[in-house]
Amino acid sequence: MPRQPLSVPTRRPAAVALVLAALTSAVSGQPSHADGLATPETRSLTVSEAELVLRRDWLFQAQGEPLGPRTAQELQWARELAARLGRRQPAPDLAAELRELDALEERLGQLRDAPASATVPAAADAAPNWIWYPEGNATQDVPAEPRFFRRRFELPAEVRAAELRVAADDACEVFLNGQSVGAHQTWQRTAVFAVEALLKAGENVLAVQAENRPAPSKNPAGLIVRLAVTLADGRQRVVVSDGAWRAAKELQPQWDQPAFADNGWTPAAIAAPFGGGPWGKIAGLGADVQSDPVAAYAGESSAVREIYFSVRQIKRRILFKNPVLDFTQVLFIDQPLPQGPINPEHEAIHRMGITAVPGGRLLVLDGLHPGGRARQLAPDQPGSFWRPDLSFDGRRVLFCFKPHDEPSFHLYEMNLDGTGLRQLTASEYDDVDPIYLPDGHILFTTTRGNSYVRCGPFIYSYILARCDADGGNVYLISYNGEPDFVPALLNDGRVIYSRWEYTDKPLWRLQKLWTTNQDGTGTAHFWGNQSVWPDHLSEPRPIPGSRRVMFSGVGHHDWWSGSIGIVDPDQGRDWPHGLTKVTADLRWPEVSLPPEDRPESADYHAAGRFTGYKTAYPLSEQDFLVSARGLDSRFRLYLMDVEGNRDLIYEGVHNVWHALPVKPRPAPPRQPDRVVWPGTGRDRRPVEPGVFFSADVCQGVHDLPRDLVRYLRVFQLDYKTYSTWNKSYRHSGPAVSIIQEEGVKRILSEVPVQADGSVHFQAPAGRALFFQLLDADRRCVHTMRSFTGLMPGEQRGCVGCHEGHSTAPPRHSGLALQQPPAELSPPPWGDESISFERFAQPVLNRYCVGCHQGQEPGPAEPNLALRSGHNVFKEPYLTLVGPAGWGNPVGGGRPGYGIAGAIPVESQYGQNDPSALMTLRPLQDLSFRSRLVALAAGGEHYGVRADPLSLHRLIAWVDACCPFLGEEELRALGDPDFPGIEQLPIRPRVATAPIIERP
Repeated sequence: MPRQPLSVPTRRPAAVALVLAALTSAVSGQPSHADGLATPETRSLTVSEAELVLRRDWLFQAQGEPLGPRTAQELQWARELAARLGRRQPAPDLAAELRELDALEERLGQLRDAPASATVPAAADAAPNWIWYPEGNATQDVPAEPRFFRRRFELPAEVRAAELRVAADDACEVFLNGQSVGAHQTWQRTAVFAVEALLKAGENVLAVQAENRPAPSKNPAGLIVRLAVTLADGRQRVVVSDGAWRAAKELQPQWDQPAFADNGWTPAAIAAPFGGGPWGKIAGLGADVQSDPVAAYAGESSAVREIYFSVRQIKRRILFKNPVLDFTQVLFIDQPLPQGPINPEHEAIHRMGITAVPGGRLLVLDGLHPGGRARQLAPDQPGSFWRPDLSFDGRRVLFCFKPHDEPSFHLYEMNLDGTGLRQLTASEYDDVDPIYLPDGHILFTTTRGNSYVRCGPFIYSYILARCDADGGNVYLISYNGEPDFVPALLNDGRVIYSRWEYTDKPLWRLQKLWTTNQDGTGTAHFWGNQSVWPDHLSEPRPIPGSRRVMFSGVGHHDWWSGSIGIVDPDQGRDWPHGLTKVTADLRWPEVSLPPEDRPESADYHAAGRFTGYKTAYPLSEQDFLVSARGLDSRFRLYLMDVEGNRDLIYEGVHNVWHALPVKPRPAPPRQPDRVVWPGTGRDRRPVEPGVFFSADVCQGVHDLPRDLVRYLRVFQLDYKTYSTWNKSYRHSGPAVSIIQEEGVKRILSEVPVQADGSVHFQAPAGRALFFQLLDADRRCVHTMRSFTGLMPGEQRGCVGCHEGHSTAPPRHSGLALQQPPAELSPPPWGDESISFERFAQPVLNRYCVGCHQGQEPGPAEPNLALRSGHNVFKEPYLTLVGPAGWGNPVGGGRPGYGIAGAIPVESQYGQNDPSALMTLRPLQDLSFRSRLVALAAGGEHYGVRADPLSLHRLIAWVDACCPFLGEEELRALGDPDFPGIEQLPIRPRVATAPIIERP
């Protein structure tokens, strides 16, 4: 029966209570998504069932267009596909298919004058009703018991095709001419059965046992049926549930057999027409091609419909004769969508264990067809999956799995035949998306860094990690504080993945492609780090024999509405260079329409109103496997090409994702391991530093006066291992800055730059670092708005100061390179974290507050005395930051407003403004242009000239982009505490937040 949604009151802050509810049920062994707890049965479809699935999908792909013209288009596309495949070597033999297409085209021409409309409704007498045994009011409340229904009907000729659609509130079992058809367990959608084999000319009997199950309150009941029959001569007959049915209250022997005498049964009562009563318009009986393409095309000429099906069948044969299909099995997951109270579609939330819904399966399909033999590899208890991998020899499967009664995902391995299952990792943190490396190691993403997304205090960051083949010696090889997503191996052996970052940049659009070596060295930008379009280049996969990469362009807040694209790094590193869109029927989600949106193929055609494309696996430059969201808003697996031709391989119970061919594949090159690994556990040793070098830090920056540059500053952006678990200001918890969702910053070193622009210096490994070029007064003249880092013992160079990250410089003669690398040269205060009250306010107190403390009459002078402000931020911090503050509660027009000179990271740009992501030009921001620094240093403002150390600290605060809090202030806040905190898998902390060593 229809159920009302539960409403759960809360006494906690919304974010805390909602997320905690999901977590509490997960860690207590009581899943919050109980409806999906059971693992679906794995069964292979019969031939007729598979044909019905294909036909339904073909009608969906017709998009509601009249079938006559659509069939003509499909004929043309099939010939073009055959011509493309005919140019391959070796070319498949398609002569028979082309002859059949010619014959079908001739038949279609003969029918061209026949009416062909996709919107012709079924006859009025074909509308089904909800029926029940006549007792009480079936739309309100009747006994929770089974009832029995029969319908006799005559067919004047043999049957070509027949489709039965049935649903009952709450369940039913169906029989036709004494033979069991099947059972169905929900009223919300009809079951669909192909039943032509059970029908005959003459009398037939349809019998249904419908059961109304117990409910805690009112308990309506009903049965709805529609049987559509196409006779051998093309005529149609329809049988629907109506008052002509007979009903009985009690089970009687042989009641489902044709010979049973039902003349003593009671006529069924009509409870409500279709669309009425408490059930509404359930799925499966409407005439909308998006929800029920078969019903939508029920009024189409049967002759045209059969020609359309024949053309699609031949086109399918052509498509699957493609020589790239040198495999007959695919591995994939069938998994429910994640669920949760706070945006489970978010790029950084959907993979968290707390949003996982049990009911997933890891499957192998033998036969690239909906009727192929499906074999379940896992699980043996309800749970959830993400992306699996196959060993290079095609014999072993590596996967991640979250048992329903545990809080997190772990890594597992098993043989392809289902034997040899072993668990590789186990912790309270999530380990997901593993891949095999050529040297035998495993690379995956994990939350073991204990870091939280800066704009989401209840969102864990997944970062790249590496372990041994047995799951031991886990190392964190990423220096990202935000998430890394879904890594894959490129053809040259590098690892490609998408990473989210926002170092002094807006947080919205920087989810672009990066690469790293198999040991974590050489991390480099691959494509898009200064691009708005697409928003997030997710799930990258290399195209065989190419440097191009296929991906799904998804949204920051919408992981599922993806559109498939390709990037070619040889054509450029940012939009629009090297970018093409494959699925041109879908725009890039969540971003504005780009000024240029070049398709991969000018001949692309849409086939079905799909709303998302995901987890593409390229087979060639033109062909790929892809999961597409269409009917029922479920993802199904298709074989597709860049022209838009596609045909169904498999539909699961939930969503089919991450399909890959089951076959041996060449291993990419094994890269040398250059890392001085520090050991794990009791064998852990101090982490060795690495070395950065550049022959000329000014190279490529034409508008930077070379003679200004005297130092290179090394900033560290701390990992956010602290969390309040609740958004205490805007998106932060706790807040560090009014300018953006910031992390703690500290200066590790200020390295002298040689006269020729060269530098050569040590830096700690496993840290997120960014650089600034300084003048003689240590003011920033140019800043980097990305981050880099080193692995232990890594020696890494860069070309100039332009955030390219992608060009390794030659180690030729530079003055700095002729000497050993310089050790860290920190500022006088060491590596103390930077905050307003420790770095800026003491300078104001000493040199400014004596005159500027708000006592002067009128608004002519700023008040620089420390005092309360708004929310967590004090004054004069908000005034000094001014318009750079994101939603600054202190308005403009007051003295001193914005004189700090911070970068307006979020406040000056729209979310789709490309200029927000570009490299800032030199000498335009921070301390070099800061009015506050100029007043403190110049001696012209009433003779004020700050001492060198005070000025250095003030400059450091400005060049850190004016944070309000540092580590010391954060830890003074104490640890969060609220009811239920002990039930979280990882307890959030602030005062005692851990420092997690990387690697």
